[in-house]
Amino acid sequence: ARVKSFGRTRHSSFPASRGEMSVASSSMRRAVARGLRLSARGGATSCSRPEMLVTRGLSASFSSSAGARSASSPGLFEFRVCSVKPGAMDAYLAACASHAGTRARLEPGFLGAFRTSVGGDVNEITRVIAHADYDARDAAIAAMRADPAWTAFCDSTDPLIAHETSEMFLPATKCLEAVAGDSPSDADAEARWRNFFCSKSEKTNQNPGVFELRAYQLELGYNPIPKLMEHMSKGLPSKLASDHEKNGLLIGMFYSDVGRLNRFIEVWRYDSAKNHIAAPPAARGGAAW
Repeated sequence: ARVKSFGRTRHSSFPASRGEMSVASSSMRRAVARGLRLSARGGATSCSRPEMLVTRGLSASFSSSAGARSASSPGLFEFRVCSVKPGAMDAYLAACASHAGTRARLEPGFLGAFRTSVGGDVNEITRVIAHADYDARDAAIAAMRADPAWTAFCDSTDPLIAHETSEMFLPATKCLEAVAGDSPSDADAEARWRNFFCSKSEKTNQNPGVFELRAYQLELGYNPIPKLMEHMSKGLPSKLASDHEKNGLLIGMFYSDVGRLNRFIEVWRYDSAKNHIAAPPAARGGAAW
């Protein structure tokens, strides 16, 4: 059975001013450097770069969060999108960078932040945060609100923000298992993100890379997400195998739990916009894909 996709979108981004990353849901996104071209076949793509200053302290954050959730729990992934007022982005990023240590201490599940470059609102910053469950998220938020340093950060940045949204996603474990190979940790969404995205960015700050977030809005009903994951799990191995130059790295796949329902997203990392452009033609060589 075919899975109908209502408004598939792709965007790429660069890590936000050395520490955060950006995401979008229209046609193309980009953050601090270059952008990517619009993807064909009913989708849109955006580029961005991680904001590495804002993401500083991730290594310590990663080690402290290890084992925070049980082995049987896939975890939750929060995509929090902050719309910064026009003209206030530099001040906002500077405040984020100066409080990066506070975030690492209070929010160990913080995985990165992106600033939209192409494909959406260029005043958006998207943070990705891993939580063991909803109770853990509530506890983390309560601790942050009670912390004087975090209160000072909010006091300095609240006037710079136009609005903020938050959506919760579950990992598409079935899809990740299909491409995990001999490394079981690659099928764990949080471990895969840390191994493929964060560690590489930490080691190569001079080239944090280009990130693409591809979003699918599926039709209503209970079946579309399971059906899409079934198709993805069958086709992904051939898609990755056809990329002989290893232009792109699959960072993660997720589907909505709270927020806009029946949404499915992919996150890919490329060393450059050039690599991103080379990846789709290579994927067409995968027969199953």
